[in-house]
Amino acid sequence: MEFSPDKICKLAPNKVDYLIPGGEMINAFLEEGPEAKVCSQMWVASLVTSALCPGTTVGLSRFAGSDRFLRDCLAEDPAAWLGTAHAGRWGADLGFLLKLLHSRDRLLIQTHPDGEKAMKYFGLPHGKDEAWYVLSTRPGACIWLGFRPGVTPQGFRALIEAQDSAGMLACLHKIEIQPGQVYFIPAGTVHALGSDCLVAEIQEPVDLTLRAEYIRPDGSRLPKESMYGAAGMDGMMDCFTFDCLSREELLRRHLSAPLPEGSEPWRKKLISARQTSRFWMDELTLGPDHRLAEVSNPAFQVLLVLEGAGELHWAGGTLPVRQGEEFFVPHGVPSFRCATETGLKLLTCGVPEGDA
Repeated sequence: MEFSPDKICKLAPNKVDYLIPGGEMINAFLEEGPEAKVCSQMWVASLVTSALCPGTTVGLSRFAGSDRFLRDCLAEDPAAWLGTAHAGRWGADLGFLLKLLHSRDRLLIQTHPDGEKAMKYFGLPHGKDEAWYVLSTRPGACIWLGFRPGVTPQGFRALIEAQDSAGMLACLHKIEIQPGQVYFIPAGTVHALGSDCLVAEIQEPVDLTLRAEYIRPDGSRLPKESMYGAAGMDGMMDCFTFDCLSREELLRRHLSAPLPEGSEPWRKKLISARQTSRFWMDELTLGPDHRLAEVSNPAFQVLLVLEGAGELHWAGGTLPVRQGEEFFVPHGVPSFRCATETGLKLLTCGVPEGDA
């Protein structure tokens, strides 16, 4: 099978086992049967390997119908696949990672370092800004986000040392969530994803998490070192941002208000330079019998089909698409069109040209 930078490429589903039980909502999104493998995460167009499986290829995305990794194709000619400007700065690194997440239990309270602290404590080139696009929820779905007014580093550290999960959660804002909402979570912001929800998470391309807990909600325990790794307790505390906002200010800062894209009413800008220079995320929505004007592709982008079915058209090729499928649009495809008879919604992600 031939893969080239002038063709849109379909990628295989890339499920990843990652510490937590869950994944049934991922399988429902993929419209898979009861016999399908269940994992709590799926990594989309991933060039990142799992920190839990060092020295392996776990986490890397493959082309559909092939054992060939996307990472290997990009490494052969980064400029052709990603564009000269992007390759000049990042080489064969996309600059972001897209995931699907579903946990049966609340995730552990956590944060991520920014770029400076990722290098200081872990010798890694990326920090971890991230954003959550809520795909679906069950009754009672919520997240915990940001410290409430009055929380101090000393007080929160004492709760960590006591492993007082209830006390730690009481320090955070609890927010009910709904499908279609987008939350931006910059590095340093304390957060925990609740159960009973499926989110698409875009993040900087590093598998690096600092956890305030090592005792899971079900009572099982992780190694204490899994909380902070090489950073130690002092380093982990240094990575938390204690801005302690009111609920209203927190939502103004972190709940994204999608912006329409000018003359393209079918496009909403979900994450843009308003929040971060590290990645962008747009939603494209087409009604039945809708022929979409050309979508430009100045560098490259990753597509995830959120709803419906249709086709992608570009010079020299056509691919059918349906809910749950993922595609990589290389630099050599300067634009593409979408067509649908039933309706189609796409999530598309990339890196700002200015950052490349």
